[in-house]
Amino acid sequence: MKTLCGIVKVIETVMRVIVAVVAVIIILFAAYSLYDTFYINQHAFSSVELKQYKPVPVDINAGNGKGNGDGSGTDYDEDSFARLKEVNDDARGWLTIYDTNIDYPVVQGSDDLEYASKDIFGKTSITGAIYLKTDNSEDLSDPYNVIFGHHMDNGAMFGDLEKYKDEDYFNSHLNGWLYAGGRYYRLDAFAVMMTDAYDENVYSIDALTIDERIDYISTNSVIYKQLSDSDREALELFESEGVTVLDQLQKFGDPAMVLALSTCESAITNGRIVVFCMATPVDAKDLPGFNNNGGENDGNNPKNANESPSIIDRLTAIGHPFGSDKWAFLNIVCVIYCICVVLPFRKTKYKFSQSGAAKKARNLYSGYGYSGSDAMAIIRYGDMIKRKLRRFRIRVNAGTALEIFVMLSSVLVFFLTEDMTTPVVMCDKYTPIMIGISALMFVIDVICFIYRDTRILTPDEVTQMGKPEGTNNGN
Repeated sequence: MKTLCGIVKVIETVMRVIVAVVAVIIILFAAYSLYDTFYINQHAFSSVELKQYKPVPVDINAGNGKGNGDGSGTDYDEDSFARLKEVNDDARGWLTIYDTNIDYPVVQGSDDLEYASKDIFGKTSITGAIYLKTDNSEDLSDPYNVIFGHHMDNGAMFGDLEKYKDEDYFNSHLNGWLYAGGRYYRLDAFAVMMTDAYDENVYSIDALTIDERIDYISTNSVIYKQLSDSDREALELFESEGVTVLDQLQKFGDPAMVLALSTCESAITNGRIVVFCMATPVDAKDLPGFNNNGGENDGNNPKNANESPSIIDRLTAIGHPFGSDKWAFLNIVCVIYCICVVLPFRKTKYKFSQSGAAKKARNLYSGYGYSGSDAMAIIRYGDMIKRKLRRFRIRVNAGTALEIFVMLSSVLVFFLTEDMTTPVVMCDKYTPIMIGISALMFVIDVICFIYRDTRILTPDEVTQMGKPEGTNNGN
């Protein structure tokens, strides 16, 4: 029998070790997955390292560049893009849409899958790069050009294109610019289409003439801004004459070509969202925000398009019920912490019982049942200890009430600001609030409760005290 009990104990010990090891592996894997997701989302945005290659217009009158010989007082900082070509010869241009996260170089691979899983620096990346369709000319001189980008839930790459399905967002985010073939183009969005990956009228460069293409877009788009006759004539002129008429089109401010910005539609298999833009050749000084170097206070776009968004902005979800399209993982972690502090686990159960124990101990400090020196000790120290126990009970009861209130507040704030049916991000604009609530819970717990094996003294133990300062009465 003793042997059997020993075997059972060994088996129990082995099982506990196995469970502990498995739990540690699961925790480590979960932590790695969380870090990996954060790393992918973080590095999908246009970084400071990448933006050093951005061909930003400069004002030579301010001493920022060389004259271009035309007396306009402007020049183009093409040296930065030339450095990018040295890093990756597949670089074809730079695309920026004001007041969005779209601010990336455009590359072109040997096929339309190469840069779906490779970044601008040639490293393997599931976020890929922004890339031009292989069938298009390297200098984007075709009448119709297709540019692809992954749909990232946190708004990186072409993730912001999904927002264009909302007409108010569409109308407030119409403009941007493209640098390609040594020229700048002003971009003006005019249509949003929901289609699929097999729509040849969208994804085949030679399927339609530019006039037929505009008709198809106008018929099948969910949002469409009517193009003027002069715009359509300019697009047809460029289709027939090519780059030789770019200077003429620039002179009159007429569009030269159409860009199709394409990304996946997350709700539909093989679904695609395509935002169509007219590209008009312009001098750099005519770009919105030229005088303040990139878009700040340009009328339609209050944010500086050249600024890299902060980590919080990059991962920000709007928040339910105020138009949420994401919920934050860190926010629910804060809620779970607040709940765990209140739940009756071993330690928390002990802390909530301290008030009752202090009440019972206080009632004993009257001296009854004791005689001689024991009674004198109780009488001598009893009143002082009872006062301390009273303060102790007030502190514990107040802490209990405050912790329950904070816990309920964390749950309420979470469900008012988050929608867990949407995609998850690391944090959103409510995360600082949730962290603040968790910090408040921690402070209350430290101030109001005792965990370091402190307990309420009994009258018998009081009689052994040499002096009040030596007591350990829960204070």
